[in-house]
Amino acid sequence: MSLNADQLYALLPAVYRTRDAAEGGPLQSLFAVIAQQAAIIEDNIEQLYDDQFIETCAPWVIPYIGDLIGYNSIYDVTAANIESRAEVANTIGYRRRKGTLIALEQVAMDVSGRPAVAVESFKRLITTESMRHVRAHHAATANLRRENALEKLGTAFDMQNCTIDVRRIAPRNRAAEDPDSTPLDIALHGPGRFNIPDVDIWLWRWQSWPVRNAPAFSLGSGRYLFSQLGHDIPLFPQPVVRASFSRLTTRMDVPQPIARREFLKTPGAFYGTSFQLYADGEPVPLKQIFSANLTHWCAVPAGMIAIDPELGRIQFASNLLLPQSLRLDYCYGFPAALGGGPYDRSASLPQRDPAKLNFFAVVGSSETPTPEAAVALWNQQPARATGLIILPNFESFSIDLTGSNAIQLPSGSQLSIVAAETHSSSPQDVTFTNSRVVLSGNVEVSAASTGQLVLSGIWITGQLFITGAAPNIQLMDCTLVPGLTLNVEGEPVALGEPSIISSAIEATLSLTRCISGPIAAANGGTTRICSSIVDGTSPCCVAYAGSDLASAGADLHIEDSTVVGKVHTRTMTMASDTIFYTRLARRDPWPAAIWCSRQQTGCVRFCLLPANSITPRQYKCLGGDALAPQFITRRYGNPSYMLLSGLAPLAIWQGADNGSQIGIYNQIQETEAVRNVQLRATEYLPFGLESGIFLVPSRPLVEQPIAPTPSYYGPQRARTCCDDGTEDHGFTGIGANLI
Repeated sequence: MSLNADQLYALLPAVYRTRDAAEGGPLQSLFAVIAQQAAIIEDNIEQLYDDQFIETCAPWVIPYIGDLIGYNSIYDVTAANIESRAEVANTIGYRRRKGTLIALEQVAMDVSGRPAVAVESFKRLITTESMRHVRAHHAATANLRRENALEKLGTAFDMQNCTIDVRRIAPRNRAAEDPDSTPLDIALHGPGRFNIPDVDIWLWRWQSWPVRNAPAFSLGSGRYLFSQLGHDIPLFPQPVVRASFSRLTTRMDVPQPIARREFLKTPGAFYGTSFQLYADGEPVPLKQIFSANLTHWCAVPAGMIAIDPELGRIQFASNLLLPQSLRLDYCYGFPAALGGGPYDRSASLPQRDPAKLNFFAVVGSSETPTPEAAVALWNQQPARATGLIILPNFESFSIDLTGSNAIQLPSGSQLSIVAAETHSSSPQDVTFTNSRVVLSGNVEVSAASTGQLVLSGIWITGQLFITGAAPNIQLMDCTLVPGLTLNVEGEPVALGEPSIISSAIEATLSLTRCISGPIAAANGGTTRICSSIVDGTSPCCVAYAGSDLASAGADLHIEDSTVVGKVHTRTMTMASDTIFYTRLARRDPWPAAIWCSRQQTGCVRFCLLPANSITPRQYKCLGGDALAPQFITRRYGNPSYMLLSGLAPLAIWQGADNGSQIGIYNQIQETEAVRNVQLRATEYLPFGLESGIFLVPSRPLVEQPIAPTPSYYGPQRARTCCDDGTEDHGFTGIGANLI
């Protein structure tokens, strides 16, 4: 502003200022108001000039500038690399490259926030070769000796030629139902792929999450696993960051599991960048590494180390001296920032200055080498104390925090146990990112009135017990492994066993962005579940109930979540945008799979649940066999855990209150991202061409069955929870299925 209130007032003749001072300064107060309004007018005049440019204009001006260049608005996607202001600014750049493959790929990535590959399928058309006139260089048939090319069949990087398919690649025109039971794939692309006007657009649904300097899981005899939970996981590459319009997307630019053959062919492209081994602190050289199929383990050549990237297994040669410590860098795949991981969690954590806390400890330090030692020191604190226990980086700890080692929460106390990245500059210099700690064992919390515990960035293979009176337990970005723990093949060990058992009086339990097994919460308390997965491992097992997993559980509030298993609660105060994947087993004593003891209060809105559920009033909910959810896999530990498959009904894909998909992945705005690509693709395609969108992954995984064995001897799959033969889990011994 040119002049402030004092400067304006100083322009008055002194006689008026003298008289005004004698009257108490009413004129000076008036000039202060005038100066304030003048400043608003001046700022508005200056903004009028700024509003002529997209870089500096006010947000409300963006659509008007966009209209000048024919820009149509799209959905705002948080994960996208571009916002409406940037897209309007880049529209000219996009249109200069309109009709090119690189422009289509760049626009698809910018508006969706996901890696994308555009493929001109018409360039792969070929005619059937005549056997009377064989042309050696006419690649009309696949070379069966090229295993690498055969593994890419049907993918975005398939380079094999195909004969024409006259069916359209664009989604078919159809009359939408209400609710719409049409499979998702039909709404994204047609049945054809190889025709003259066809262009494929592939979008990857996984994200690659880096883990640094984590301990390997030892199986003994020189055998190790990358997963700290002790099960098989596929390894992912670390995609490189590239400038816009620099080049077309390649295999190394997308988050996709590393295949054994591609690692064997180009080991240097993955080892040292995407994953690496450190034996006793020293990096293992590439010349000592080779790719192998370790499904049944194998003999390793002398002096070598075998790595299976598809299973995440490591095996040392028998003549190698095993290291005292084997640590790993690697990347795993998952669709969202969920359940704890290397993503930034600082925004959701209580803002507490370590210097102002009554108690601060870093596990692994000389004072507190173990979690038990840190908890023991905390248990000596008085009432109303505040404390913070840091679990460093990607460490793993075997714990027993039960009985005399249980976490005590005195009255009015607040304790946070958080995974964090530590820095050498100061013990209190920590950041809540690039960290995720695994605790193997059970945790017990004994709380007095109003005691509060916060857990963040932790994976627990065991159970969490909550006792005492009126505790407040908050789990944020945590995983309590469904089935308590996993075997090497990734099967849950304790099907249906609760991960959280709360017998505390009037306990308040909160889960935010968590993955958990069944929850047993005693009646009288409250449970709030937001953006989380509660996995009972089977739709007929109990996912939520009382402390005995039979009576009514604590009052439940659940949003943007996915629940696998039956639910019995006293009151469902709110259920919104949630998938309840559950049903009754044969001869089930429950009257309904979703059973609320009180129906007079509460609300269920925009949810998917069985048609016969006993709930409070429902609003725009889905149900019925025709709208059953279809997942890629429900097996925890798989990168596609709980992702909707291409067979999922559109009613679920766009059935939430914001038009996105119902369930846990509402938070990643996948529906909006795909819709943005559909809106933009037609604008940047050459005239006469059409496109279809293909999600990676999209097809449901086919679980490998166990080889048949005699009825009397050997392991058999035993029916658990669902006893009608639709789901088989676990093993029993002799005579398991005779009755």
